[in-house]
Amino acid sequence: MTALRELRGHEKIKTSLAGALVSNRVSHAYLFYGPPGVGKKTAGLAFARALLCSGGDGDACEVCDDCTRSKRGGHPDLHLIRPDGASIKIRQLREVCDGAVFTSFGEGRQVFLVEQAERMTTEAANSFLKTLEEPVAGVVFILVTDDPARIPSTVLSRCLCYRFNNLSREDVAKVITQEAGSAELAHTMAVLSGGSPGRALALLGGSAGRDRALEVALSLVVNSRRAMPVPPEEIAGREDAQEFVNYLTVMFRDVMIIQQTGLSELLINIDRRDDLAKLASAYDRREVLDILLTAEETARRLAGNVNQRLALDSLLLKIAGF
Repeated sequence: MTALRELRGHEKIKTSLAGALVSNRVSHAYLFYGPPGVGKKTAGLAFARALLCSGGDGDACEVCDDCTRSKRGGHPDLHLIRPDGASIKIRQLREVCDGAVFTSFGEGRQVFLVEQAERMTTEAANSFLKTLEEPVAGVVFILVTDDPARIPSTVLSRCLCYRFNNLSREDVAKVITQEAGSAELAHTMAVLSGGSPGRALALLGGSAGRDRALEVALSLVVNSRRAMPVPPEEIAGREDAQEFVNYLTVMFRDVMIIQQTGLSELLINIDRRDDLAKLASAYDRREVLDILLTAEETARRLAGNVNQRLALDSLLLKIAGF
């Protein structure tokens, strides 16, 4: 687990949470919401550590017994509630509410972090509401959700709400650089992620799909753009096809950038600029524009009820020059 000060981005939220700790004006319930993968749960755990710390001043000190236990994931006063199957059930929330009545293991707080809080059943939310209406001293709830609209307004009204927005490309790249192995690949995935470190890490795991899309386009160039294209065998379903088309779209967007500006710093796939330059020299500007328009149409067709193979063929034939 990390500390608040180590979180990337979300500066105003970090300042507000630290200020509440320093002034001892901690609310009994918080809601952390925003797009998936932007660090809400990480921030919730960091705030929980700061709440439990016995030696810090607005953040986890990292040296006290409380910080040591929470860093190992074994603090007796930090309770994580996750969906049991498809939902968070009333049984789970009743256990939480019963636990909140008792004093903490030490002399500090008890912290309950509820992941995917939007998945509480109606019965569970109603049970939880009773606890929020009669807060127990020293007990703090942190609800984390991608979709606050699915949480009852009666629960929301009793929480101090913080919206987490997408991070900058630079912050995302810094978060994933170690996993990426290179600054250029980290930059690429940061741009493709749309400001979500979680999505960037997922894209790293699927970067082979991006490389496969580039390989398909390059193979058509090597074969003088007159070889009959065939969709890759690994495209097994509609989601795979949509991802393949998205990679091709971003790729030819980079090709257009090279043709029109020649500026590498504007590229998304900056780690593959040499290969992109080959594509840029193989097509004229009008052809690249036609490919991008066809890719956009293919993405729309795949989102509807259309034959997947026919949709992909139309795009690949355009890339092949037929």
